[in-house]
Amino acid sequence: MPFCTMVEFEWDENFGRERFVNTIGDAGEETPEGRLSRIVGMDETGARIIEVWRSGEDARAFAEKSRPFLAAAQLPPPSRVAGFEVTSYVVS
Repeated sequence: MPFCTMVEFEWDENFGRERFVNTIGDAGEETPEGRLSRIVGMDETGARIIEVWRSGEDARAFAEKSRPFLAAAQLPPPSRVAGFEVTSYVVS
């Protein structure tokens, strides 16, 4: 069953738009195994990354694989992290 992850970051004096873009980029990297879609957006309060995965296992495998990169990037902890099974996924 598809699985969705949402990660949110809030801007503060040490972490803003420029650092986010320099660290996360514009989502143009190679698509990891199992990822169906990715949405990255920013507003005046912070940034959000929403991804839909083929399965929860695919999402967990990517999280484990990306752990060293995120640790090296020294990002602040996300203000919110959520994951849930998708009951409807429509792309028009």
